[in-house]
Amino acid sequence: MKTGLILEGGAVRGIFTAGVLDRLMENGLYFPYVIGVSAGGGNAMSYVSRQKGRTCRMINVPRSESYYGLKQFLGSKKLINLDKMAFEYPYKQFPFDFDTYFHSGIETEYVCTCMETGEAEYFSEENDCERLLTICKATCSVPMLCEPVEMEGRHYLDGSIADSIPIERALDMGCDKLVIILTKPDSTVAPTDYAKFRKVIHAMYKDYPAFEDACLSRVERYWKTVELMEELEEQGRIFIFRPTLPAISKFEKDGGKIMESYRDGYTQADDKIAELMQWMQSVESKVS
Repeated sequence: MKTGLILEGGAVRGIFTAGVLDRLMENGLYFPYVIGVSAGGGNAMSYVSRQKGRTCRMINVPRSESYYGLKQFLGSKKLINLDKMAFEYPYKQFPFDFDTYFHSGIETEYVCTCMETGEAEYFSEENDCERLLTICKATCSVPMLCEPVEMEGRHYLDGSIADSIPIERALDMGCDKLVIILTKPDSTVAPTDYAKFRKVIHAMYKDYPAFEDACLSRVERYWKTVELMEELEEQGRIFIFRPTLPAISKFEKDGGKIMESYRDGYTQADDKIAELMQWMQSVESKVS
C-alpha cells in the first residue's frame, strides 16, 4: 500500500503548506509519492530536497527581493516575475539542493495545464535542473498575469486551471491513501472563477479555444473534485490539513499575516503528528 501527498496551490497561501511540511520534515516523515499544483509545486521541491524553511523564506522574502509587487514591476515590467522565482532564487537567494532532490527516491509530479488541449498534464524530472525549474515555472504561471511557458512544443499555464487538487491522478499512480494539504480554510469556497473575466480570457486566449473553455469551466471541475475528496475522507482514505485562520490574500504583502499562516500550518502539523501516524500505521509511507 502507498500513501501519496497532494499539495494545493494558492500563491502566497502556500505558506500554510510550508509550515505543515517543515514540521513533517522535522519528524523525518516523507511520502513515496508527491504531487504539487501551482504554489504547491514550489513546496514540493523544497520538501523532496529536504530543505526545511526554504519555502517559508522564499514566500516571506523582503520586498526588495520579491518576485511580485510594485517594486519588482518597475524593474521587470511584469506583475509576477516568475523567471526570478524559478531561475534566480534556486541559484542565488535560496539555493536549491538539486542533488538531494534527484536522489530522494520520491516520485514527484507537477500539474500543468496544456493550452493546446485544455487538459492537465503531469510532469516529473529526475536529472535535468533547468527542465525541473521550467516545469515549476509552468505550474505556477497564472493566467492573465503570466506568459505561457513552452515545453516540448506545447504551451502551459497554471496547473490548477485543469486540476486544482489532483486526487484522481494520485489514485491512478497507485496511491491507496492520500494526505492533502489545502490552502483555504473552507473547501466549499470556490477558487478564482475565470468566467467572471470571460471577455479578457477570450481576448487573450482566442487562439487556444480548449484552454479558454478550461478556464471558464474551472469551478465546475473543482466542485466535482471536492465531492470526490469528501467521499474518500468519509471512507478513511484521506487525511486533510487546512488552515484554521481566515484566508490571507493570494498575494499578501503583510509579513505578519504571512508568518501567522506559517505558524498555523506548523502548529497544526505538530498537534496532529500522532493522529497522522496512527492513521498511516497500515501503510509504509516513510522514505528512509
